[in-house]
Amino acid sequence: MRKLANLIETELKKEEVCAVYNSQLARVWPRNMSLGKRKQQIKHFAKQHELAVTFYDVGLCAIFEKAHAPARGPRRMLLLEEHEE
Repeated sequence: MRKLANLIETELKKEEVCAVYNSQLARVWPRNMSLGKRKQQIKHFAKQHELAVTFYDVGLCAIFEKAHAPARGPRRMLLLEEHEE
């Protein structure tokens, strides 16, 4: 797991995101593990290393990026409505 963390850390020094594909993920989280459990453990790993993670399910690809500080103050939402003419 330390090797994976180092790989991601090194990549994030050069790029905004680091894609880790199924073959690399399987070294830490085996493919015979349920998809839900794998994702849960990968999310936990990301949180431990202060990373954000997004999944792409085609072959399972995890995109890691530096976690951003949570927004302060009230959340703003822009609602887009369709206008009929």
